[in-house]
Amino acid sequence: MMSRFIAIASGKGGVGRTSLTFNLGVAMSLFGEKIVMLDLDLVMANLDVITGLLNPDVTLHDVLVRDQSIEDCVYEIENDIRVIPTGIHFETLKHINPNYISWNKIIQEGSEYGDVFLMDIPAGINANIFDGLPEGTEVLLLTNSTMPSVADALKIKILFSELDIDVLGFVLNMWYDDKFLLSPNEIEAILEVPLMSTIPYDRELERALAMGRSVVEVNQSSPTSNAIMQLAADLLGKNYKPIEPDKQSILNRLKKFVGLLPEGK
Repeated sequence: MMSRFIAIASGKGGVGRTSLTFNLGVAMSLFGEKIVMLDLDLVMANLDVITGLLNPDVTLHDVLVRDQSIEDCVYEIENDIRVIPTGIHFETLKHINPNYISWNKIIQEGSEYGDVFLMDIPAGINANIFDGLPEGTEVLLLTNSTMPSVADALKIKILFSELDIDVLGFVLNMWYDDKFLLSPNEIEAILEVPLMSTIPYDRELERALAMGRSVVEVNQSSPTSNAIMQLAADLLGKNYKPIEPDKQSILNRLKKFVGLLPEGK
C-alpha cells in the first residue's frame, strides 16, 4: 500500500516545526501506524538531534555523496517509528549540490518503510524541495501568533497553492492568550485554510525533548500532549478521548508531603 505523505511547513524558522514533526510521528504510531520521518534541511537538520541520531553510521549526506542507498540509513528509534537522519557534518555537505538532489526519489524510497511519511520542510522557499514532493503530498502549515510568522505562513501557503499541492490547514503552535498577538480566528481569516489544532505553550514539551522523548509519552495528560494526540487522531480519522490529570494521585502526593498519608499508600 502506498504511503501517505505529510509535509510540515512554516516559512519561518523557530516556530516548533521539528518538534511537532517528531511528536506527531510518535502520536500517530500510538494509533498503530508505521511512521517514517525525514528532516529535509541539509544544513541545519534538528530532527537528528531530537531523536538522538547524532552520529549514525550512514546518513542522507552519505547517500548523496558516497553512493550509499536509502535502506542503509533508515533507523528504527522506537517500535514502528523510523527516522532517516539527514546528517550534520559540514565536510560532506561541501560536496553536495542541493540543486541536483532528487528529493522525489529519496522520499519515495524512504516511504517503503512506513504507512505515513512525515517531512520536516526547511524554513524559506526551496524550489527543488517543493518540486520533489510526491504527488498527493498533504501540507500542514505551522505558525505562531505573531504577525511575521503568520505572514511567512501565508507566503508558503500561496506558493503551495500555485504548485497545486494540497494544504490541509494550519496548526497554531506555542499558543497563549495575549491581546497583542493574533487570535486563532484572525489567523484563520488571513490564511484562508482551516485551523487543524491549537497547541498551547507548554514547558512539558521542552522537558520531554531534553530527555530525547516525546511529550505524548512523558506526560500523556498535559495540554500539549492531548492537543497533539487529537491532531494525530483527526489526520488518521480515529477517535481520541483526552487524558485528564490524575487529581487523586496528585492529592495523595500532597498528603504524603505534609504527613497526612502514610508512606506506601
